[in-house]
Amino acid sequence: MRYAKGRGCFLILTFLAAVLFSSCLSRVEKQDNELKSGSEKFSLVSEISSDQKSPFYIDFSEYPSERDSLPIGVFDSGTGGLTVLNAIIRLDAFDNRTHEQGSDGIPDFVSEKFIYLGDRANMPYGRYPSEGKTDFLRELIIKDVRFLLADKYSISPEEKSPTGEKQPVKAVVIACNTATAYGFELVERILKEWGLDMKAIGIIDAGAREAVELYDTDKKDAVAVFATEGTCRSMGYPRSLKKYFSEKGIKGVDILQQPCFGLAGAVDGDPAYIVADAAGVRGSGLYQGPGLGHPAYAIDLSLWEEYHFDTGDGLLLEKDEEGDIITVELNSVENYIKYYVTSLAAKALERGETGKIRSVVLGCTHYPLFEQEFRDHFLFLRTVDEKYRDIIAEDIRIIDPAEAEAVSLYLYLKEKNLFGRNKNSESRFFLSVPNPLLDANRIDSAGEFPVDYKYGREINHSSLYVKRVPLQKEWLPEALLLKLQSSLPDIYALLFNEN
Repeated sequence: MRYAKGRGCFLILTFLAAVLFSSCLSRVEKQDNELKSGSEKFSLVSEISSDQKSPFYIDFSEYPSERDSLPIGVFDSGTGGLTVLNAIIRLDAFDNRTHEQGSDGIPDFVSEKFIYLGDRANMPYGRYPSEGKTDFLRELIIKDVRFLLADKYSISPEEKSPTGEKQPVKAVVIACNTATAYGFELVERILKEWGLDMKAIGIIDAGAREAVELYDTDKKDAVAVFATEGTCRSMGYPRSLKKYFSEKGIKGVDILQQPCFGLAGAVDGDPAYIVADAAGVRGSGLYQGPGLGHPAYAIDLSLWEEYHFDTGDGLLLEKDEEGDIITVELNSVENYIKYYVTSLAAKALERGETGKIRSVVLGCTHYPLFEQEFRDHFLFLRTVDEKYRDIIAEDIRIIDPAEAEAVSLYLYLKEKNLFGRNKNSESRFFLSVPNPLLDANRIDSAGEFPVDYKYGREINHSSLYVKRVPLQKEWLPEALLLKLQSSLPDIYALLFNEN
């Protein structure tokens, strides 16, 4: 009875998802119209360039005209963008002497330094659109870009005015998929309004182009996209994929999207989605992730075998007197991934006549840290039932759009003759943390913004909600540090000067 009820809920949610999907195009058109109206709705844009009394002011008339020695700016909603930076510093697709395509055995960005910003205090960005806060998300993006262009940072959260000195940047890399989906055109516009001959590099088109390269026939195939809620709502990947499939003359490829609510937050250790030392279920007041009664991301007990959740501290359960499960909370990144991979596959089966999934685009910069976990669960599903073998290719390919974005960045430096003479070891890393000096701020006992406050703020308030401080180990959970050390050793060494 309980299993049948779960399956019924799943079918209802699938139907609702299809209805929502069909209405996405109108939302995209509305989004495009908003962007076409310009940036005048954000008072911050003119404040940054014109209001000398504003804490956000920058005198762009003093911006360096000779920029080749400046760092490259990279920003993300958290630490996920480090996977993009890793792809950049490891890229070897060009000859460093001629700048022509072709590996020469030397990293292409070996003579560059970087300024990295992770807006961890305001993450996950992917939730803002679903909370009706798309404009607030765009304002956060403006502030991220402003920090990269500025020459100051806060040494500590308690510092009243920033006294740390940093260089402005010569290019802006938007490492975040959600920020690219909702803010790329806006960033391009405001850079021009501020009189800066500078390009923003986005990630979505780069990832879509790479995925399309894997398809060369008209047979019934599919591509899966895992991304944040916000990125999926924007329809950025389906739009780009369709464009490049059309340019290549390929028809009949299904595009499957799976919004991964809470996954980016879980990777970064956001306590709304994961708590390493949780003693038991925390309840809906504290836990925000998928669960049995979640209105949009319900765990379906009839798919329990397919989920194949890791037990122990990574899966928090509550049972009734008969031993039936009445509460499920995911408490590990691996279990979030298993839930979402299974959800996408189950929806593909319910939809019917879906092509075989041959490529998977990891449309959030946090996800490539767990590329193997995505691949492993797809392959596990093939062992569970023949029906999954019909929709999942044995040689499934995982696409990280970061390398394609790195190529786009290199071509921009080549176009503008902006190659530096620096060192990767000169790079600097920053994170946002809640500002304890702002009286209006609400900060919980864990030092984070409560969810209702984080997504309840409005645009056009000249408030320093966060301080941008040097990234230190104390700001990151232990599990994330270990993952960075094992998966991104070069970045870890740069982060903590362990060269």
